[in-house]
Amino acid sequence: MSNVFIPLGGAGGKNRGNSFYISDTAPTAEILGRIITPLPAGVYKKFVTPDGQVVFPSADGGDAVVSMSKEFLKKQAIKTFGIASITNFSLSMFAHKQVRLTWAKPDRGLFSGIHFVFKYGSMPTSETDGFMVYDSADVHYETARLEERELFVRAYSYVTVKDGRWYDEGAVSARITVTGISGSVTLSTGAGTWTVPDGVRKIRYILVGHGGNGGVGHSNSSGTGGGGGGYFTTGYLDVTPGQQINWVVPSSQGAATSFAGIVANSGTNGNDSYYMQNVVYGGNGGSGGGAGQGRYYGGFIGGDGGVNGGDGGQAMYYQRNVQPHGYVVSPTQNNTAGIGQHTSTTGFNGVLYSGGGCGGGSLKTVQEGGGGISVDSFFAPRLYRNTSPRPEEYAKACGVNGLGGGGGGYKMSSTGGGDYNYDESSSGPYVASPGGAGCIYVAWGSLMNDGT
Repeated sequence: MSNVFIPLGGAGGKNRGNSFYISDTAPTAEILGRIITPLPAGVYKKFVTPDGQVVFPSADGGDAVVSMSKEFLKKQAIKTFGIASITNFSLSMFAHKQVRLTWAKPDRGLFSGIHFVFKYGSMPTSETDGFMVYDSADVHYETARLEERELFVRAYSYVTVKDGRWYDEGAVSARITVTGISGSVTLSTGAGTWTVPDGVRKIRYILVGHGGNGGVGHSNSSGTGGGGGGYFTTGYLDVTPGQQINWVVPSSQGAATSFAGIVANSGTNGNDSYYMQNVVYGGNGGSGGGAGQGRYYGGFIGGDGGVNGGDGGQAMYYQRNVQPHGYVVSPTQNNTAGIGQHTSTTGFNGVLYSGGGCGGGSLKTVQEGGGGISVDSFFAPRLYRNTSPRPEEYAKACGVNGLGGGGGGYKMSSTGGGDYNYDESSSGPYVASPGGAGCIYVAWGSLMNDGT
């Protein structure tokens, strides 16, 4: 540390040293507006630099000096004039694992800004004793994500000087236990406003459109197309606590699911069937609907619905009594599968949405194929003539509510006949199974499943 030299006046002084050094920790007192420090008894001889020069030549012998460090002067300046401290310093939870610091700046005194030091488990003991520091001349600060543990913060006021900063002794401090603010909500069919909870400033969402319906059967000799799964979208949204967000989840195919102006459209319906129709297509959507079979000749299995954003499948020709396996299944081109969105429909919550409905088959001898399994759509239920299917096989023909699955296409035989959730009358068409309603899923904090 560089020293500051002050001449020590008085004649004589040949029996003592030529200077007195005031250390950083020398005792001081303020008397009559002066800062004083004690000197040892005696007088001093003149002070000469190493090259032999007298720093303060004086005719009366007043050329000895008192010396002190710059750090001593800094401490005495701070002690005498003071660096102004902030007031009303407090810590509060701002958002998920985030802390807000608030304070008031001093209205008088020496002050350039605040240097905050953050430390887990114990109070910082210096301007550098912590895992993070932050300088500010403002009156608030919001941290980044922190660990869920006890946090200590010490505030050092400072003034800017020629060679850097002078800090006070950090008399202002506070502590808080950092906590997470997490949660989720699922919005089902209906409409309304959702209020952002306290402390929530960022959300992650999933929107799923209504699944498309299976096609309507206008002939008992051709299968219909499976409905496309509802379209799927996901992302993040910055929000403020107490904010009200409008939302809609439609109860029927056609309208879009919406949240804060973001939309996920409904999947489209599978193609209807008519007598001797050549092409029956599946509906488009998040995942495509399976193709139904146009024309009625032979036995055809409806195409599988798409899964996880994929396209639907084509109808397959089923020929019995073929050796060595007894049957053969081969694709046919007389249909068009529905197109999926070609991006994953698996949510960040691990749920698979927007499966496409399977297409309906056309059969004269074997009643097979056609129901819509609207979540994963691996296979259509295989229903044989004179065999009573289990109720759960019927139910698979419908899109699953809340997951936006597409409805299955109607499976037709030469003798007709309705199944679960199918309407049949002598004067009207056969109505295939409906698509499932979509949903809105909103999460915040750790339930956003993104590592934050």
